Amino acid sequence: MVGRFKMEELFVSLHCFKLCLNDGEISRKELTERINELAKKTANEGMFISRQYFSIKRNVDLILFNIAGSFDILLSFKQNLIELFGNVLNETYSYLSIYEHPNASYMKEDSRLKYFVAYPVKKDPKWYLLEEKEQNRITKEHVNLAVSDSNNENIRSYTTYSFAIDDHEFLVMYEVESLVKWMKVARDLRKAEARNWIIVESPVFVGKKVENV
Repeated sequence: MVGRFKMEELFVSLHCFKLCLNDGEISRKELTERINELAKKTANEGMFISRQYFSIKRNVDLILFNIAGSFDILLSFKQNLIELFGNVLNETYSYLSIYEHPNASYMKEDSRLKYFVAYPVKKDPKWYLLEEKEQNRITKEHVNLAVSDSNNENIRSYTTYSFAIDDHEFLVMYEVESLVKWMKVARDLRKAEARNWIIVESPVFVGKKVENV
């Protein structure tokens, strides 16, 4: 069915920061509010969505998930972000990818989806030597397992492509209502044949949506 629609090609960036907030400087709340103001200004340049998440994992305090109509808009936001807040944002990870979807409204805000999970993916090179029919069979089984899982409720997924524009081939992201249900879905998907072809799917980033955004 998707093939009947014109696919929108949107640019995605994921930025992970360690916050360097000293006493007397900008507070965490003020920082996120001002980043949100910058995102709204950037949207005047064209299609742009930015979501912020607080994290407790590794050396990541703040995650920015950005979607834009062009690479130039992403770049403009990043340049202004660093110019304004570079003294308090220490970037520890960043990713670039392209998202193909027939309807950008799929990405509209959903207050139920408070949590965010993301990780890069790389497949065994032999995967790309399989016949297309075999690839489709394996992929279909993986999708069907996910769709039929009883815990697959209020999980929005983004499979984005990074071939030759980042170190990995895919960046996958999920906006979810429950980390517990998401974990159970991911656990059950370990049974899929497609797992045989995955060689990298780390690091994993997890965050909760910033409430004042």
